[in-house]
Amino acid sequence: MTKTTDYEALQEGARQDAIQRTVVGIAVRRDSRLLVLQRKSDDFQRNLWEIPGGHVEVGESIPQAVARELQEETGWTLQEIMGFIDAFDYDGEAGDVTREWNFHVTAAMTSALVHTEHQAHAWVGAEDYGNYPMTDEMRRTVARALDQLG
Repeated sequence: MTKTTDYEALQEGARQDAIQRTVVGIAVRRDSRLLVLQRKSDDFQRNLWEIPGGHVEVGESIPQAVARELQEETGWTLQEIMGFIDAFDYDGEAGDVTREWNFHVTAAMTSALVHTEHQAHAWVGAEDYGNYPMTDEMRRTVARALDQLG
């Protein structure tokens, strides 16, 4: 499944498309299941489920953002970015257009899951991810990620 991803081309494409904000989504698997986190009830897109992730900071590369966000949102360390899943654009919290790039990763799960920015977590499979409220874009990403896992 490992593919080479041209991270600079992704960032250049966002600049050319006048995207104001970029974020990464991180598909972490355990066996044939993906980790999803539930946003807090007082947060943007409240109570919806998503894969871990967050904003790419100014001057930060995509791989650096993936590693940092994985650590912040789970407490785990990035081992490898295995491949690119997909990308989508959405209207962000401040009304700015945001582009999300989603990646499969392997993580060193050497500690208990820590998700202080979210209110719950679940490991979902192809048979049950539809039971979790998500945006349409996130649902497509989760379906693609599960499909790519085989």
